Amino acid sequence: MLAESRLRQHHGPMFRHDLLSLRLFVTMCETKSLSRAAEQMNIAVSAASRRVKLLEEEAGADLVLRRPHGVEPTAAGVTMLRYGRTVLRLAEQFAANMAEHRTGIRGRVKVFGSSSALVQRLASDLARFTKAHPEIKLDLEERPTVETVEAVQRRQADIGVIVRGAATQGLITYPYAEDRLAVAVPADHPLASREGVRFETLFDEDLVSLDAGTAIHRLVTDRARDAGRYLKLRVQVRSFEVMCQMIRHGLGVGILPEDALRPLADALGLRLVRLDEPWASRALEICVSAEDPLEPPAARLMAELLGGGAKSGTESRVDDFEKMEI
Repeated sequence: MLAESRLRQHHGPMFRHDLLSLRLFVTMCETKSLSRAAEQMNIAVSAASRRVKLLEEEAGADLVLRRPHGVEPTAAGVTMLRYGRTVLRLAEQFAANMAEHRTGIRGRVKVFGSSSALVQRLASDLARFTKAHPEIKLDLEERPTVETVEAVQRRQADIGVIVRGAATQGLITYPYAEDRLAVAVPADHPLASREGVRFETLFDEDLVSLDAGTAIHRLVTDRARDAGRYLKLRVQVRSFEVMCQMIRHGLGVGILPEDALRPLADALGLRLVRLDEPWASRALEICVSAEDPLEPPAARLMAELLGGGAKSGTESRVDDFEKMEI
């Protein structure tokens, strides 16, 4: 006890909090609500409040401010938030590594990717990688670009594959692939006989759209706003498949990546019409944290993703990733 007391005097508070308290604090900051964080973690609000108070006592500073719109971290709270995310990530990595020692897996990589990226190239690249490296486990989640960027920024994903255009502060991005948008219409639609169509032609059409958080939705609504128009959004759905079913039943037309649309259009009898706009050709990118180096399994995956048809300018970076061994 005497040694601990002396250490306190010279090095500040001795942190003795547990992972549950850290996870509660991080969740509270992300949801901006103590009650929602407590609900998500299945603990009483009163117990959650005590845990936050203990964290503040250990830190020797207020960590959150109570605002009308919810709680937000103080300057000290932002430091605690970064620390908490780092500790939780290391704890999850440790648990995963211990489990892998028991099962014989030598590494784990968490990848987030947009639907467009998965259809265009990512799914086939990951399948090839797992066949070549069965000792490395891949955790793949399909997420919109904005959520993918946030996951990599928060260290919840090692690698993200996104549509270029999202804000990527704190990340490094690399060219990966390209896709092109097309318009899906029912076979008996007046536009079905055309080879191509300008975006302005669609302003008076009912539109079947993906959710607002997707890169495609943001792109088409921004381009409509630039033209001083609003799209006639009739239905918003969560997947390419449901979107094509709605189009098939005459609820509107839809804009989707051509490679994603092709097999669905063939199966459902839809017609694909080229979207004749410069912005209809989109670039896909891989993003990783600019602060934390990749673990060897993730570095190996990056080397193969960038090496498989990588564009000019990425070759030296591929070499850097390939030098990292498990």
